[in-house]
Amino acid sequence: METIQKVKTMKTINATKGEFVNLINGLYQVQEVKGKTFSLNVSKNISILHEKLKDVEEAGTPTEEFLALAKQVNEIAGKESEENAKKLVDKLEEENKELVDSRKAQLDKVAEMMKEELKIKLHILTEDSLPEDITAKQINNIVKIIE
Repeated sequence: METIQKVKTMKTINATKGEFVNLINGLYQVQEVKGKTFSLNVSKNISILHEKLKDVEEAGTPTEEFLALAKQVNEIAGKESEENAKKLVDKLEEENKELVDSRKAQLDKVAEMMKEELKIKLHILTEDSLPEDITAKQINNIVKIIE
């Protein structure tokens, strides 16, 4: 006679948005690890978390203007000596003070959002479903959803 095991597949996790961002980053780090059940649950959880954290992603997306400024800063850093680059970057930031201040305010808002509590129902990874070649570092990044 075959024994049927009840598998707890989903669980509601209570955490801050910041903790969920760390979890999704951990899931991205293990998405190349092989194992059918493991991979299915990793993919499903990435999808769920991506949807639930969309507001954080959108709130943190820099403007086109800021991206252009950042590109200039990177070009200066790549071409100039460290001392000269600092002077040029400081000058560029001063000339674009409003844009820089706006980005700082945007990042402050995102930091506040990351403290917000959230309940998300996620697929649990059982210890049995963990692939043999998964590392302790990888496990630590997703331990919130392992039982």
